[in-house]
Amino acid sequence: MIHSMKTLLRLFIVLTLAVSMFSIQGCKLHKKVSGGASNISDAYYEEIDESADMDWDEEIPLFHHWREISPLDYYFDIPSEETVDRWKTLCEDRNQLESESRRCVQGNYANMNQFMTVTDFYELWYHDESYLQDDDLTTWRLMQYDSLSFIQPDSEFDKFYTLKNAIQGLILYEPQSQWDMNFHAGLECDFQEYYDRVLYREAVRHSDGKLERALKKEQESWLCYHAALDSAFRVIDGDPHGLVGSAWPMAISGIAYDNAQMRALSLEDFYLALTDSLDYQFSHKRSIIGQYDIERHSTISNNRVLKEYRNFMGYFEDETFFNPEFSYPVSELRSVLENEMKAWQGWMESRDSVSTILSGLCKDCYDNSTNNVRRHKLIMLKNRYQGFGLTSQFILDCLLPYGCKDSDIESFSFEKNYKSN
Repeated sequence: MIHSMKTLLRLFIVLTLAVSMFSIQGCKLHKKVSGGASNISDAYYEEIDESADMDWDEEIPLFHHWREISPLDYYFDIPSEETVDRWKTLCEDRNQLESESRRCVQGNYANMNQFMTVTDFYELWYHDESYLQDDDLTTWRLMQYDSLSFIQPDSEFDKFYTLKNAIQGLILYEPQSQWDMNFHAGLECDFQEYYDRVLYREAVRHSDGKLERALKKEQESWLCYHAALDSAFRVIDGDPHGLVGSAWPMAISGIAYDNAQMRALSLEDFYLALTDSLDYQFSHKRSIIGQYDIERHSTISNNRVLKEYRNFMGYFEDETFFNPEFSYPVSELRSVLENEMKAWQGWMESRDSVSTILSGLCKDCYDNSTNNVRRHKLIMLKNRYQGFGLTSQFILDCLLPYGCKDSDIESFSFEKNYKSN
């Protein structure tokens, strides 16, 4: 929390929320015809321009157009016909005209298919936690949205590359208000965590015995660290009086998304080496889709990361950034970061345990990924968990980007940048 910016930030948030409440717009889709039913939703709706008025309360019929997916086309588990029918009914029954999602998913969409799919995920994920964790349901709904079922991947790289592109295409729409931006940030984070879970699940499937058990322990320690980071951030960047503003959910989702991207970084190269090892080159992976370059950096020791955790704790003492009136006590700030540091150390130790089991290409890829993860975490710590949510350009200009040169990391100081600008 940087109190010198906080008053202006709060005022901006309040004004943004007030304006959005008086100018909420719809999904920029409206009816072409005045009556009758249709089974062709894209022909029934058209996109309207920015200046057109939209009555979001207008009764707009919602259609699902399910495509038949061959069992041979499923990327992962093949659901039974009964399961697919249950999923279809689940989406259709939840997607009602009076649904709360009619407000929450407003935005500029490319077509009705995109709008319906986003609405379905809102109705499924944010009303029942079990659906958020049902990765088979999520994969099936994505395949209904995108043309995944028409693409036959030649490798696991192609499969996950296509899956990632489908997710990015789905969430590529323009939110219209602070409410919408909060939901969009959460959607982006939840999809990244889904992607990570599928990567982990498939890695376990292609393992057995000692490696399988080690991977499961590594996942448990990762989840522990992920939860500890969330708890720490809510205190470090939060306000003991609850004066966090309407964009606070964006910040929570933002750091969780950043962390989830780091999780993918810890798994992708290892999984591709594990499954595509016959035609996989450590320096370069060739694909029918394109080329995938392995990310490699200067070695970052875990001791260096732990040192930065301790430097971070000293940051709490500077009232330039932590005004006692608007911050949690320094003792509590240190405590939550220490808990996170312990969870991080546990995750790193579990990854070391996995590494001792591996050999050859898989070990090289896994150890390189661990180094990339440490680099990512070191930069996150050096940036003092800033840059998430509604952030001023001034703060963004003070941050160290993940794409920086390795030689720039050690000398970087967020505090110096902030005070010198």
